[in-house]
Amino acid sequence: MRRTVKRKKSHEFRLRKKDKKAEKPSLLRSFANTFMIVFSAIILGYGLIQFCGQTVYMTGPSMESELYDGDVLLVNKLVYKFGRVKRNDIVAIKRIGENNYYDIKRVIALPGDSISVVAGRLVINGKQVSEDLPYSYINSPGVLEDTVKLGDEEYFCIGDNTSNSEDSRYVNFGNVQKSEIKGKIIYRILPKERRGKLGR
Repeated sequence: MRRTVKRKKSHEFRLRKKDKKAEKPSLLRSFANTFMIVFSAIILGYGLIQFCGQTVYMTGPSMESELYDGDVLLVNKLVYKFGRVKRNDIVAIKRIGENNYYDIKRVIALPGDSISVVAGRLVINGKQVSEDLPYSYINSPGVLEDTVKLGDEEYFCIGDNTSNSEDSRYVNFGNVQKSEIKGKIIYRILPKERRGKLGR
């Protein structure tokens, strides 16, 4: 009986020693799993911002009375990878050399369109645009004093507040290339009292 008891104690001791050794790899695996989860979340978040959507800020009064200075907006960056830019879309434009700044404007003319201002009225492809549109009357035509014909993948973008907007009417802004349109403004996040979907 004494021998049997000794064997049991020795056996239990060996088991305990093995359990302690097994704890170390378990902690390493747990740390590795946590690291992979955090790393994957960072990569996924970066991918969503880079390719799907992100928030931008409206700066200045150029899009009043649709958007206001300080509005926080959501850009859908995926929509134009599978679809076309449409007339009246509000878009986020990143000009060449502007790494952190987006211009927020409305697309009013598409590739191949002819556009001009005649007696203060905007004319696209020979027809005056509807008086219901915020940009139908333009006091400062800029380059639109003459007819502008848009080339392939060129868009004419202006601010709804045409009296206070630097946009495609001016040479230093010019026509917008398709590659410069980074997404469509689809939602106003802030301020809360004006939160909601955007677009016509």
